[in-house]
This record gives sequence, C-alpha cells and structure tokens, in this order.
Amino acid sequence: MNRTIRWGFALALLPLAACADNTPAPAPTVPAGPPPLAAADAAFITAAAQGGLAEIQEAQLAQTMSHNARVRAFASKMTTDHSKVDDQLKQLAMTKGVMLPTAPSDMQMQQMTTLQGLMGHKFDHEYVADQVSDHQQMLQLFQTEAQTGTDPDLKTFAANSVPVLQSHLDAANALAKPSMMHRSMRHHTTS
Repeated sequence: MNRTIRWGFALALLPLAACADNTPAPAPTVPAGPPPLAAADAAFITAAAQGGLAEIQEAQLAQTMSHNARVRAFASKMTTDHSKVDDQLKQLAMTKGVMLPTAPSDMQMQQMTTLQGLMGHKFDHEYVADQVSDHQQMLQLFQTEAQTGTDPDLKTFAANSVPVLQSHLDAANALAKPSMMHRSMRHHTTS
C-alpha cells in the first residue's frame, strides 16, 4: 500500500512539476542598429557629401557654360570622379545608419549662384579658382578623417580618396596658372 501511495503522490506532483518549468521564453532580440558614430565622423560624412554634391553641380554647370576645352575636360573628370566617390560614401553612410544631405551647404549654393551669373573668361576664371579652394578644403577634410577618424571604415574610405582629391587639386592648380588660361583663351578666340 505504501508503494501505491508513493506512486499516486508522484503522479500528482508531475503536473505541478510541468507548471513550475513554465517560465516565459525570453523575447526575441531585435538586432541593434549600427553603433553611433563619433561626432567628428558624422560631421565628416555630412561635409564630404555636401562637398561632393557641390563639385558635381558646379562641374555640370562648367560643362555647359565654359567655352574653354580644358575647363570642360576638367569638369567632366570632376563629374565622373566625384560621382564614384559619392556612391561609395552613400554605401558607407547607409551601413552606418547616417542620412546624407541632399543639397550642398548654403555657402556652396552661393558659389553656384555666383557662377551662374558669369560668362566667358570670367566664368572659367571663377570656376577654376573655386575648384582650387574647394579641393584644398576637401583634401584637408579627408586627410584629417584618414588620420584622426575613429571609425575604421570611414578612415579607409578617406585615405583611399585622398589621392583622387590630390590629383584634382593638382589639375585645378595647373588650370589656374595664368599661362594655361591665356593659352586656352587664345586658342579659343582663334578657332
């Protein structure tokens, strides 16, 4: 009889044991977004995106407004190269969860407005001068990110972009030399 009571007692405890292990399952974890970027890295993305947009817009304007073949060729290269760099930046920004600006800065827009009001040699001279100044600033921005940025992907992107920006600055400086501008203008006036 003792044996029957023990079995009965064990059978009575079985449903209780099953209930005791009825703890709620942990909620499924939602994958976290990318870790937040340091303020300097986020500022780099914004400035680089705005600079790229400005370069492309000014280059497209130069391709239609300039009568100087060298300036148009330079502008064509700016459009191509900056479009590639901007595409890479868009991909990086997406992986970092950063929204890119859709327009250049106010100052860059003012530069564009100034250029739109110029023609001929004045346009070419102002466009090339802007390109020298803008590429000096962009080169410094990218070099700083490559050296002191905290995000390894952005540092690599910046470092890989520095040679392209340096070649743009060198080309803009060569165009800015008075002898190059005047030679191109003489060639244009004799054609």
